[in-house]
Amino acid sequence: MKALLVDPDPQRSPVLAQALAAAGVEVSIAPSASFALTMLEWNQQDVIISRARLGDMEGHELCAIVRSDPSTKEVRFVLIVGPGENAPRQTAAAGVDLLLPDALSNTTVVTRVVQLVRRQQDETTPAASVAPPPPAVLTPPTPVAPPPRPVASPRVIAPPPVTPAPAPPRPPIAPPPRPLQPTTPPPQWSFPPMKPAPPRVAPAAAPPAPIAAPPPVVPSPAPVAASPSPSVAAPAPTMAGLDTVGTQTGARTFQGALGVLEIEELTQAIAVGGKTGRLVLVLSTGGGLVVFENGRVTHAEYGGQAGEAAFGALVAASHRERGGKFCFIPVHPNELRNQPKTIVRGVEQLLLDVARTMDEEKRA
Repeated sequence: MKALLVDPDPQRSPVLAQALAAAGVEVSIAPSASFALTMLEWNQQDVIISRARLGDMEGHELCAIVRSDPSTKEVRFVLIVGPGENAPRQTAAAGVDLLLPDALSNTTVVTRVVQLVRRQQDETTPAASVAPPPPAVLTPPTPVAPPPRPVASPRVIAPPPVTPAPAPPRPPIAPPPRPLQPTTPPPQWSFPPMKPAPPRVAPAAAPPAPIAAPPPVVPSPAPVAASPSPSVAAPAPTMAGLDTVGTQTGARTFQGALGVLEIEELTQAIAVGGKTGRLVLVLSTGGGLVVFENGRVTHAEYGGQAGEAAFGALVAASHRERGGKFCFIPVHPNELRNQPKTIVRGVEQLLLDVARTMDEEKRA
């Protein structure tokens, strides 16, 4: 059984996750509703355990989104509410399966969740067919012969003379059957011997065409503007147009606001999932881009820079400002064949260097 725990409190969620793991449940933790929808699409959990207050939306709103998707409408949903957070009408309309108060112990919560999922599995499992017993065969009772009646001694009477019956006539003898005509044997087909095909000879490669000499360079009277660097892609979309990113290609994306999730958390989540795509970020100072291939960061762009320097500057800028947005667009690996690879180090080492650089800047 797989469970998805949605809780924005980083100190409270590991305690309940440890209790679920002790009961044999495979647990994943999501710090927000937006992140939970993405993890549910990747891992297809059996039950969602959510808090009533999630930061980016309410727990019953998350349940309504899960119920509206045909691929996730059968997932069980458990809502944990605190004092003053209980809204029976909203939870019933959203389709919450189980409502638990925050005062219950973790052991009780785990027991109730396991019972809910197992009860659903028992209801969906067809009952085994029971073969009917064989019909009983009734044996009729054995008739009992009545006792013999006493018979008086009979008188001996001589039998009349027997006249022999005439012998029956002998049947006529049928003539012997005619011999069968010999059947014509099937024709024997003969085929001429097959000659082996001559070996195929590859055609000789044509000689390469002569390379023409380049035309003479004619100096231009006006200076030519320098072309942009091939490593820097087109500018990221504006903050107002970020909501439409990915809808033209039909790709399923997830997006949200920076501050609810930091760039470091997004990078770790995408790396754990082993996803391939582009993480587009929009700040008040401009747009940025981080490219992932099978969970590894291979390229970053921000403020005219590329590589690790652009990634570090993008993380630092997101901490200085608030109100930015992000959007992750999954793509096929073939679409990144022409994408430059400016980052070769792993995600953990990359994040450690960024954190150390930010600490040094704060101390200075």
